[in-house]
Amino acid sequence: MVNKQNKGRLTGLLLTALFLISGLIPYGCKSGLHSGLEEGKIVYEVTFESADINPMMKALLPGEVTTYFSGGKTCTIISMGMNMMETRLISDAMSFKYTTLVSAMGKKMALVLDKNQVAQNYSDRVELKVVHTGETKEIAGIKCKQAMVTDSTNNTYPVYYTEDFDVQSPNWSSPFRDIDGMLMEYSIRFGDMVMNLKAKEIVAGKNDVSLYTVPEGYEVFTDPKDMKLTM
Repeated sequence: MVNKQNKGRLTGLLLTALFLISGLIPYGCKSGLHSGLEEGKIVYEVTFESADINPMMKALLPGEVTTYFSGGKTCTIISMGMNMMETRLISDAMSFKYTTLVSAMGKKMALVLDKNQVAQNYSDRVELKVVHTGETKEIAGIKCKQAMVTDSTNNTYPVYYTEDFDVQSPNWSSPFRDIDGMLMEYSIRFGDMVMNLKAKEIVAGKNDVSLYTVPEGYEVFTDPKDMKLTM
Protein backbone atom coordinates (compact mmCIF):
# COMPACT_ATOMS: atom_id res chain seq x y z
CA MET A 1 0.00 0.00 0.00
CA VAL A 2 1.08 3.59 -0.68
CA ASN A 3 0.71 5.60 2.51
CA LYS A 4 -1.03 8.97 2.61
CA GLN A 5 2.23 10.93 2.87
CA ASN A 6 3.72 9.25 -0.21
CA LYS A 7 0.49 9.74 -2.15
CA GLY A 8 0.52 13.44 -1.31
CA ARG A 9 4.16 13.79 -2.34
CA LEU A 10 3.57 11.90 -5.58
CA THR A 11 0.50 13.97 -6.44
CA GLY A 12 2.48 17.17 -5.95
CA LEU A 13 5.30 15.96 -8.17
CA LEU A 14 2.91 14.81 -10.87
CA LEU A 15 1.00 18.08 -10.93
CA THR A 16 4.28 19.96 -11.35
CA ALA A 17 5.24 17.67 -14.22
CA LEU A 18 1.85 18.01 -15.88
CA PHE A 19 2.18 21.77 -16.12
CA LEU A 20 5.61 21.32 -17.72
CA ILE A 21 4.45 18.75 -20.25
CA SER A 22 2.96 21.59 -22.28
CA GLY A 23 6.18 21.45 -24.33
CA LEU A 24 4.72 18.44 -26.15
CA ILE A 25 3.25 20.45 -29.00
CA PRO A 26 3.90 20.34 -32.78
CA TYR A 27 4.85 23.37 -34.87
CA GLY A 28 5.79 24.41 -38.38
CA CYS A 29 5.78 22.88 -41.84
CA LYS A 30 8.87 21.60 -43.61
CA SER A 31 9.54 18.19 -45.18
CA GLY A 32 9.19 14.47 -44.54
CA LEU A 33 6.60 11.68 -44.35
CA HIS A 34 4.06 13.86 -42.51
CA SER A 35 5.05 17.16 -44.14
CA GLY A 36 2.29 19.73 -43.80
CA LEU A 37 0.11 17.58 -41.53
CA GLU A 38 -2.48 19.89 -39.98
CA GLU A 39 -4.55 17.57 -37.82
CA GLY A 40 -3.96 14.32 -35.96
CA LYS A 41 -2.26 13.00 -32.85
CA ILE A 42 1.20 12.11 -31.54
CA VAL A 43 1.65 9.32 -28.99
CA TYR A 44 4.64 9.51 -26.64
CA GLU A 45 6.22 6.80 -24.52
CA VAL A 46 6.91 8.05 -20.99
CA THR A 47 9.52 6.66 -18.58
CA PHE A 48 10.69 7.88 -15.18
CA GLU A 49 14.03 7.85 -13.39
CA SER A 50 14.31 8.30 -9.63
CA ALA A 51 16.60 6.97 -6.92
CA ASP A 52 13.80 6.47 -4.39
CA ILE A 53 10.73 5.56 -6.43
CA ASN A 54 9.22 2.24 -5.33
CA PRO A 55 7.31 -0.21 -7.59
CA MET A 56 3.90 0.74 -6.19
CA MET A 57 4.44 4.45 -6.80
CA LYS A 58 5.90 3.72 -10.24
CA ALA A 59 2.72 1.86 -11.16
CA LEU A 60 0.74 5.06 -10.59
CA LEU A 61 2.81 7.06 -13.07
CA PRO A 62 1.75 7.49 -16.72
CA GLY A 63 3.40 5.27 -19.32
CA GLU A 64 2.01 7.18 -22.28
CA VAL A 65 1.03 10.73 -23.25
CA THR A 66 -1.04 11.72 -26.30
CA THR A 67 -1.12 15.14 -27.94
CA TYR A 68 -3.96 15.99 -30.35
CA PHE A 69 -3.51 18.94 -32.71
CA SER A 70 -5.60 20.90 -35.19
CA GLY A 71 -4.68 24.27 -36.68
CA GLY A 72 -3.63 26.50 -33.82
CA LYS A 73 -5.01 24.25 -31.08
CA THR A 74 -3.47 21.33 -29.20
CA CYS A 75 -4.65 19.08 -26.38
CA THR A 76 -2.25 16.88 -24.41
CA ILE A 77 -3.88 14.12 -22.34
CA ILE A 78 -2.15 12.42 -19.41
CA SER A 79 -3.80 9.65 -17.36
CA MET A 80 -2.22 8.33 -14.18
CA GLY A 81 -2.93 6.51 -10.94
CA MET A 82 -4.43 3.60 -12.89
CA ASN A 83 -6.73 6.10 -14.64
CA MET A 84 -7.87 7.64 -11.35
CA MET A 85 -6.50 11.02 -12.44
CA GLU A 86 -6.60 12.69 -15.85
CA THR A 87 -5.08 15.99 -16.90
CA ARG A 88 -5.61 17.78 -20.20
CA LEU A 89 -3.41 20.65 -21.35
CA ILE A 90 -5.15 22.75 -24.00
CA SER A 91 -3.23 25.42 -25.90
CA ASP A 92 -5.00 27.85 -28.26
CA ALA A 93 -2.59 29.97 -30.31
CA MET A 94 -5.43 31.97 -31.86
CA SER A 95 -6.95 33.30 -28.64
CA PHE A 96 -3.71 32.85 -26.62
CA LYS A 97 -5.51 30.90 -23.92
CA TYR A 98 -3.87 28.01 -22.06
CA THR A 99 -6.17 25.68 -20.14
CA THR A 100 -5.30 22.93 -17.66
CA LEU A 101 -8.08 20.45 -16.85
CA VAL A 102 -7.66 18.19 -13.82
CA SER A 103 -10.08 15.39 -12.97
CA ALA A 104 -9.15 13.47 -9.82
CA MET A 105 -10.62 12.12 -6.59
CA GLY A 106 -14.11 13.33 -7.54
CA LYS A 107 -12.92 16.86 -8.31
CA LYS A 108 -13.00 18.55 -11.71
CA MET A 109 -11.06 21.79 -12.05
CA ALA A 110 -10.03 24.00 -14.96
CA LEU A 111 -7.31 26.65 -14.87
CA VAL A 112 -7.54 29.14 -17.76
CA LEU A 113 -4.58 31.48 -18.31
CA ASP A 114 -4.04 34.28 -20.81
CA LYS A 115 -0.78 35.06 -22.62
CA ASN A 116 0.60 37.32 -19.88
CA GLN A 117 -0.20 34.79 -17.14
CA VAL A 118 1.52 32.02 -19.10
CA ALA A 119 4.65 34.15 -19.54
CA GLN A 120 4.70 34.95 -15.81
CA ASN A 121 4.07 31.33 -14.85
CA TYR A 122 7.13 30.08 -16.73
CA SER A 123 9.39 32.99 -15.81
CA ASP A 124 8.75 32.15 -12.15
CA ARG A 125 9.65 28.45 -12.49
CA VAL A 126 11.40 27.59 -15.76
CA GLU A 127 14.14 29.37 -17.68
CA LEU A 128 15.80 27.35 -20.43
CA LYS A 129 18.84 28.15 -22.56
CA VAL A 130 18.72 26.54 -26.00
CA VAL A 131 21.63 25.87 -28.39
CA HIS A 132 20.86 24.34 -31.80
CA THR A 133 23.58 21.84 -32.80
CA GLY A 134 22.72 20.95 -36.40
CA GLU A 135 22.73 17.23 -35.54
CA THR A 136 19.78 15.01 -36.49
CA LYS A 137 18.12 11.76 -35.39
CA GLU A 138 15.21 9.71 -36.73
CA ILE A 139 12.29 9.30 -34.31
CA ALA A 140 8.96 7.65 -35.20
CA GLY A 141 10.00 7.70 -38.85
CA ILE A 142 10.76 11.42 -38.90
CA LYS A 143 14.13 13.14 -39.21
CA CYS A 144 14.45 15.36 -36.13
CA LYS A 145 16.81 18.19 -35.25
CA GLN A 146 18.81 18.33 -32.03
CA ALA A 147 19.03 21.19 -29.55
CA MET A 148 20.98 21.21 -26.28
CA VAL A 149 18.93 22.63 -23.42
CA THR A 150 20.28 23.95 -20.12
CA ASP A 151 17.77 24.45 -17.32
CA SER A 152 17.82 26.75 -14.28
CA THR A 153 19.75 24.15 -12.26
CA ASN A 154 22.49 23.98 -14.93
CA ASN A 155 21.51 20.51 -16.11
CA THR A 156 22.17 20.19 -19.86
CA TYR A 157 20.46 17.58 -22.01
CA PRO A 158 19.54 16.97 -25.67
CA VAL A 159 16.11 17.68 -27.11
CA TYR A 160 14.93 16.46 -30.51
CA TYR A 161 12.22 18.22 -32.49
CA THR A 162 10.63 18.30 -35.94
CA GLU A 163 9.25 21.05 -38.17
CA ASP A 164 7.12 18.66 -40.26
CA PHE A 165 3.72 19.79 -38.96
CA ASP A 166 1.52 22.67 -40.06
CA VAL A 167 0.25 23.93 -36.71
CA GLN A 168 0.10 27.60 -35.78
CA SER A 169 2.54 28.85 -33.10
CA PRO A 170 1.92 26.14 -30.50
CA ASN A 171 5.10 26.74 -28.48
CA TRP A 172 3.90 30.12 -27.25
CA SER A 173 2.62 28.40 -24.08
CA SER A 174 5.70 26.25 -23.53
CA PRO A 175 8.97 26.74 -21.63
CA PHE A 176 10.54 25.44 -24.87
CA ARG A 177 9.35 28.52 -26.76
CA ASP A 178 12.83 29.02 -28.29
CA ILE A 179 12.52 25.70 -30.15
CA ASP A 180 10.60 26.13 -33.41
CA GLY A 181 9.17 22.66 -33.66
CA MET A 182 7.33 19.82 -31.99
CA LEU A 183 9.36 18.08 -29.32
CA MET A 184 9.85 14.43 -30.25
CA GLU A 185 12.25 13.34 -27.50
CA TYR A 186 13.22 15.18 -24.32
CA SER A 187 13.37 15.08 -20.53
CA ILE A 188 11.84 17.08 -17.69
CA ARG A 189 13.54 17.25 -14.30
CA PHE A 190 11.55 18.04 -11.17
CA GLY A 191 12.80 17.35 -7.68
CA ASP A 192 14.75 14.08 -7.64
CA MET A 193 12.79 12.64 -10.56
CA VAL A 194 13.41 12.74 -14.32
CA MET A 195 10.56 12.28 -16.78
CA ASN A 196 11.60 11.07 -20.26
CA LEU A 197 9.29 11.42 -23.26
CA LYS A 198 9.78 10.00 -26.75
CA ALA A 199 7.34 10.04 -29.68
CA LYS A 200 6.49 6.53 -30.86
CA GLU A 201 3.52 7.05 -33.19
CA ILE A 202 2.05 9.78 -35.40
CA VAL A 203 -1.52 9.42 -36.65
CA ALA A 204 -3.22 11.70 -39.18
CA GLY A 205 -6.97 12.21 -38.82
CA LYS A 206 -9.81 14.40 -37.63
CA ASN A 207 -10.10 15.13 -33.91
CA ASP A 208 -13.23 15.74 -31.86
CA VAL A 209 -13.57 19.52 -31.40
CA SER A 210 -14.62 18.93 -27.78
CA LEU A 211 -10.96 18.12 -27.00
CA TYR A 212 -10.20 21.84 -27.12
CA THR A 213 -12.96 23.08 -24.80
CA VAL A 214 -13.75 22.97 -21.06
CA PRO A 215 -16.43 20.30 -20.46
CA GLU A 216 -19.48 20.91 -18.29
CA GLY A 217 -19.07 20.20 -14.60
CA TYR A 218 -15.61 21.76 -14.20
CA GLU A 219 -14.94 24.51 -11.66
CA VAL A 220 -13.08 27.22 -13.59
CA PHE A 221 -10.20 29.26 -12.11
CA THR A 222 -8.17 32.07 -13.64
CA ASP A 223 -5.53 32.28 -10.89
CA PRO A 224 -3.18 29.33 -10.17
CA LYS A 225 -3.15 30.19 -6.46
CA ASP A 226 -6.93 29.81 -6.19
CA MET A 227 -6.82 26.41 -7.87
CA LYS A 228 -4.07 25.13 -5.56
CA LEU A 229 -6.07 26.12 -2.48
CA THR A 230 -8.89 23.76 -3.47
CA MET A 231 -6.66 20.71 -4.09
